[in-house]
Amino acid sequence: MKQDSLIETLQQLGFTQYEAQCYLGLLRQHPLNGSQLSTVCGVPRSMIYQTLNRLEEKEAVVRVNGESGEPKQYEPVAPKLVIANLSSHFQAACEQAEQELNALAQTPSAEVVLNLVGANNILKRATMLVRQAQQRIAVMGGSPELLMLEADLQDAAARGVSARVVSVGTAPKVDGQVVSFLGENVSAPTRFLMIIADTLPVLIATFPPDLSATAVLTENPILARLLLAFLNTEYYIVRLSNQNPQLVGEMLSQVLEPEDRPRYAHILSFLDQQAQLVHTGAGEKENSV
Repeated sequence: MKQDSLIETLQQLGFTQYEAQCYLGLLRQHPLNGSQLSTVCGVPRSMIYQTLNRLEEKEAVVRVNGESGEPKQYEPVAPKLVIANLSSHFQAACEQAEQELNALAQTPSAEVVLNLVGANNILKRATMLVRQAQQRIAVMGGSPELLMLEADLQDAAARGVSARVVSVGTAPKVDGQVVSFLGENVSAPTRFLMIIADTLPVLIATFPPDLSATAVLTENPILARLLLAFLNTEYYIVRLSNQNPQLVGEMLSQVLEPEDRPRYAHILSFLDQQAQLVHTGAGEKENSV
C-alpha cells in the first residue's frame, strides 16, 4: 500500500495527517528524536513534539530514555497493538453513543431495511453480525459462504456464543450445534445465506450463479422469529435425515404434493442413496460379527 493510502487509512481511524506521517516515519526508522523524525516524515519541527504527544496519548508511540543530555527518542508501538487499541476505543464509543441515543428516543424509530449488493459487501456485513453476537448466532446457508465465516464463527463460539449452523454442503468446523446436508439444495444452483445474531438483526442473502448477490438486513422482530423458527426446523430435519434417511425419505414422499415432486426429486434420490449406504454398512457390520 502506498504512503498516501496508508495516511488516508489512518486518518479514517482517527489520526491527523501529521500523526499518520509521524507514525509511519517511525515504523520505517526508529528510534528517532523529534528533530530526526521531522526530517524523515516531513512534519514541521514546530509541530513535531505536539504531534508526538498526541500519539503518546493514542498509545501509538513510546518515549525511549537516552543518554543524559541527549534529546528524547521515540519508538513506534506495534501496529497490531495500535489497531487493537483503536478498535477497543471505537467499540466503547459506539456502545456509549447507542445507549445515549436510545435514552433520547421518545418513540420507536422507523424500521429500516438495508439492501446490499455484491458478495463482498454481503460477507463483510455477515462477518460483522457474527462478531457482534453476544449470546447466540443462528446461521444457515451454502458451504462456500459458511466456510468463509468459519474463523469468525469459531471465535464467537470460543467467547461463549451459542452457535447453531445448518450447512448445505461441507459444514464449517465450529464448536456448537452443526449439521450438514450433503444433497442438493431445492433452490440450486442459487445458494443462500441466513444469519440471525442474538434476536436481531437478520441477514438474508442469495447468490445466483449469473447475477450479483443481493441481501436484505432488517431488524423486523416478526420476520426474525419466523426465520429462526424455519432455521430450527431445518436443523432438526437435516439432523434426522442424517441419522435416519430412510424414515425422512418415506415421510417426505408421503406428504409431497404432485406439483412439488419434480422439485424435490433429487432430495428423495439423495435420501434413498443415503439409506442404502446405511443399510449396507449395517449389513457389513453383521457379517463381520
